[in-house]
Amino acid sequence: MVFMDCIQAKSSCHSTVVDLCQNDVTADAVAHDGVDADADVDADADADDVFVQLRQLRANHLWLRQQLTQLQRVAFHRRLLQQKILYEGRAVLESKLRQLQHKHNRHWGL
Repeated sequence: MVFMDCIQAKSSCHSTVVDLCQNDVTADAVAHDGVDADADVDADADADDVFVQLRQLRANHLWLRQQLTQLQRVAFHRRLLQQKILYEGRAVLESKLRQLQHKHNRHWGL
């Protein structure tokens, strides 16, 4: 089932999802192959703890990527606003320069 989810994720999602799916497949293989019938109960508990920590790391990784994406959007938006303000200011100054050129019958270069 995890393998099918990974195939679907590879076709439609970000590479992070693919990496996480590959980790799921690896974790499932370890969980099924690495446990003997005579395994100790503590080893099972430790393996469960490792998988819980792995899931937490994945969740944290996705949250960090979401935060990074959001911060990049905010930074890009601020940069666009800054450029807009600069271009509007330039247009106002050019307009004033043209008015002064016309008023004083002179021509100064832009």
